[in-house]
Amino acid sequence: MDLAASETLRRLPALAAPLSVSPAPDDGDRLTAAADWLLRVANDMLAPDRQSVEHCLSLALARLQRASGGHSHAKDAADDVGEKTGLPKAGLAAWQVRRVAAYIDAHLASSIRNRDLAAAAKLSCGYFCQAFKDSFGCPPHAYIVRRRVERAKELLETTTTPLSQIALDCGFSDQSHFSRIFRRVAGEAPRLWRHKHRIDGDFDDQ
Repeated sequence: MDLAASETLRRLPALAAPLSVSPAPDDGDRLTAAADWLLRVANDMLAPDRQSVEHCLSLALARLQRASGGHSHAKDAADDVGEKTGLPKAGLAAWQVRRVAAYIDAHLASSIRNRDLAAAAKLSCGYFCQAFKDSFGCPPHAYIVRRRVERAKELLETTTTPLSQIALDCGFSDQSHFSRIFRRVAGEAPRLWRHKHRIDGDFDDQ
């Protein structure tokens, strides 16, 4: 992160100090001022590297919302910045969503760590997990499990690959682990799913 971005994040908490449980009359003014300051910083930082600007503002908006304890004043201020800069109101930028989703799909057969996903999105691990949940509607682990099961369904429907190999190809430790997770997500065992959904007829698993 460059010096301008670092200075942005360093100064933000002072502008958006935690709100009291009973919001003070000037909370809205203070957060609006913080939002205006973010817009000025964004204008100063606008450069050919649009992704760096989006990254900095996404982090700053998240800090603004956390510093306010999620109060509606903070949401209004953050939304105002998002609308004026074209950034999403919460979560990951569109390019980050695409990159993270592609990374997950390309690595389903191996271990996928949050820090690797955060690196793909060029974010700190701590911020990434909340931003991921805002964008995908669930934590990274839950999304990865869902994608593994979806990949397994495709293989069950279109190939004659044994269940033990499908388990490994989709990132499960063994067939027992695969069957347990698949049943929990899909509502029935992999073998039964295959017999119901195979495209070219029945197949007896070996």
